[in-house]
Amino acid sequence: MTPWGSSLVAKNRALTLVFVLLALLFPSVSSANAAASKIAVIYDIGGRGDGGINDAAALGIDKAKKKFGLGVLALREIATDGTDLDRLLKIRFLASAGYSPILLIGYGFQSSLAVAIDEFPKTEFAIIDNSNVGQLNVECMVFNEAQSSYLAGVLAASASKTGKISILVDVDRTNLRDLTKAFIQGAHSVRPKIVVLAQNWGMNPSTDALSMAKRGADVFYSTWNQSSDVMDAISGASTAKKPLRYIGVLPDQFFLKSAKAKSILLGAVQKRVDTAAYDVISNGVKNNSFSDILDSENGIFGKEYSFSDGGVDLLIPSLGSSYIPTVLKAEAAIKSGKVKL
Repeated sequence: MTPWGSSLVAKNRALTLVFVLLALLFPSVSSANAAASKIAVIYDIGGRGDGGINDAAALGIDKAKKKFGLGVLALREIATDGTDLDRLLKIRFLASAGYSPILLIGYGFQSSLAVAIDEFPKTEFAIIDNSNVGQLNVECMVFNEAQSSYLAGVLAASASKTGKISILVDVDRTNLRDLTKAFIQGAHSVRPKIVVLAQNWGMNPSTDALSMAKRGADVFYSTWNQSSDVMDAISGASTAKKPLRYIGVLPDQFFLKSAKAKSILLGAVQKRVDTAAYDVISNGVKNNSFSDILDSENGIFGKEYSFSDGGVDLLIPSLGSSYIPTVLKAEAAIKSGKVKL
């Protein structure tokens, strides 16, 4: 009699041989599609190594390359010098070469993409962090920053000693939702009488921030990401007697990782750009696309990430750790539907 263990080994070997033969004869759809893929990524100014949105996207891109075995021709990556002309030239080059989808990293590609979609109506495009390009062949990969802005308001109001807080929104940004309204709503949910000083950035955002500080604001939520000027101004104005605090946005504000930021950083909204980049490439390999209606009036399609899928969050470093329970309670209220944003 053959021992039971030996019989099982023989059966396992036979099954393994069958699976290997099936894999050789009938390769998976993903493997076949990956081999035929021509997907492209265009990084904005700085490219890989910028410490910001490009690097965040690269994490998802590298994950997709490993997952689907994509080589340098199947997944082409290039960067621009940050000008609208160079962005458009790079898009034209890749679209003419038959790459589709073409993933554009950052809202700065809006103007160039608006021109390219008329020239290449059969090419699929995806743009990360921009909800202002309406066309069937464009996927807008955006984030529900209203949810995280609500939490930023909760955190700011909880931490304020003066009873005055500030939100300063970059006018160049596009977003499906009203971040200022969400921030104020969050602040008032924990301190109904808190004073919120709200302003869109003008020509001198750092000057605007200092003006808010002079009016008594001691916690600032800023979406300005062109430079560290705003954070530097707040850091410079902060003193031991009158400490100021800052809430920023990742990965946009690469400077939040600096030593200077640590002394004033209360929290940081996080957008999972890596997840969005991975999803675009994954869909490209599988010949799928996102077609959620984000804005029916303006014909905006794509996908909006939220708390429900882990696409947005509020990160709180040690400086704001004592307020974590309050923030978690507010986040639970959003997830349960008690707070709608």
